[in-house]
Amino acid sequence: MKMERIKRNNKNTTKSNLWSWILIAFLFGGCVGYGLHYSIVNWRGFFAVCSDGNRPDKNGCCAGEVYTDAGDGWMVCCPNGADNCFPPMK
Repeated sequence: MKMERIKRNNKNTTKSNLWSWILIAFLFGGCVGYGLHYSIVNWRGFFAVCSDGNRPDKNGCCAGEVYTDAGDGWMVCCPNGADNCFPPMK
């Protein structure tokens, strides 16, 4: 009678270990997937370089450019004293 209990407990332990590993694999995959998604969405920001070789500021504008409201919620970078504005790099 004691042998049956031991066998039954071993089966339950094996099943619970299997579900634990499945949960760990799912969570790990989710973390890797989120990191990959973030990298793909923000790839321009990782490699953005201004014409002077420096990286853009936190708004995505290079040196000598002003972060400006173009209306209707659009933000653009405009060189000082010029009208040729463009979207930020980031």
